[in-house]
Amino acid sequence: MSPKVERFIYISVIVILSFVLLSFGKKEIELSKQIPITVEELYEELGNPKVNIQIIDVRPYEIPEEEEDEAEDTDYYTGVHIPGAIPFPDCDESKVPEEALPHINPHLPTVIVSRDGDMEIFKKCAQKFPFAKNLKGGMVAWDEEGYPEEEGEFEPPASDGGGGCL
Repeated sequence: MSPKVERFIYISVIVILSFVLLSFGKKEIELSKQIPITVEELYEELGNPKVNIQIIDVRPYEIPEEEEDEAEDTDYYTGVHIPGAIPFPDCDESKVPEEALPHINPHLPTVIVSRDGDMEIFKKCAQKFPFAKNLKGGMVAWDEEGYPEEEGEFEPPASDGGGGCL
């Protein structure tokens, strides 16, 4: 066989295998989105300083005054939220507090937190975050497990670094 034909065959095989590998990778990402992360797994990942994960909270930012008496703290962001969570109500940029918008990074591994792990809002948000996972049970499950929580409005992280832990 001539060297040119042999080279063409090798290059063709490499190109075909590359396409197969890329399609498997894409399928794996899509399948991993369907498996929610548990509160225990999230807590463990947040405690690992080598893991860079973004928490997006899609619950309403604040409860209107007329609903305040009936609402629970887990119904809205300012009631209680996971430390470091970024408010992104309904995955709608127009509802995000001005100081939080620059901190949203669609390219980071992301955990979407709703009140109770709602799959509809997760599907809506997963379109904006290619590496997203849904928090199983949502903020209600986090609260029931007794993991650390913060209250009040969004506060951007300090620019001096320093880090912290849960």
